Amino acid sequence: MKTESRSKILKIINQGAGARPIELVRSLGISAQAIHRHLKALMSAGVLESRGRGPLTRYFIAGAAEVGKARRWYSSTGAPIESPSEFLCGTRDVFSARLGRLSSLPRAGLKEQDLPLVLSVIGEVGNNSFDHNLGKWRDDPGCWLETQITGGRLWICLADRGQGVLRSLSRVDPALQDEHAALTAAFERTLSGRAPEKRGNGLKFVRRIVTGSGGRGLACRSGAALVAYGELGGICREELARFSSQAGGTATLIAWDLK
Repeated sequence: MKTESRSKILKIINQGAGARPIELVRSLGISAQAIHRHLKALMSAGVLESRGRGPLTRYFIAGAAEVGKARRWYSSTGAPIESPSEFLCGTRDVFSARLGRLSSLPRAGLKEQDLPLVLSVIGEVGNNSFDHNLGKWRDDPGCWLETQITGGRLWICLADRGQGVLRSLSRVDPALQDEHAALTAAFERTLSGRAPEKRGNGLKFVRRIVTGSGGRGLACRSGAALVAYGELGGICREELARFSSQAGGTATLIAWDLK
């Protein structure tokens, strides 16, 4: 029974944006005391970690990125239910300002020499959202930018509700027939720009940074296509596999080991 209850707890936490004890009580129909015993045991085993304090404490899979809000925003087929202003950069100016604030990341454990690389990667991916989607947003314009540190890693999630990579790149390479070919080309091929747009060649630079050293990884989804690069790319891919394959736009998750 203990194993079954704990498996159910982990399933609920893994499928959602973490979970509070009261939510687990309601979902599983067992007492609060039993839930707290299970949570304590899972914490002791290093399977779960808690974030927040008091009644607002939520439990998450230890070391995993928490991208539930980004996933719901990106994956919604109608107008998104939530567009938290702390994550959504509606204009390039807002994105640039928030990118500048990340210069404090070394205080959170990022190596000083890695800061320019991290900022370059975020800037390139985020600017693509604006460069390739002006006037072509599904609804919310702009770029989602969320960072978090857990499990000794920096996690960076960027997403947009734009037209997707295939529709963007097929204008300069009509031979691209599907989303996987387009997304792979974006990261691995040099594409000729056609005025007034220069298409995606900065993503090759992003891939080189991510694969240039261990302890880094990236995954990107656009429609049904999903690619991953770097030592930690598989972990990122697992998270993005839970994002909708039907939604337009692009989502990128980056993992970067700290000191």
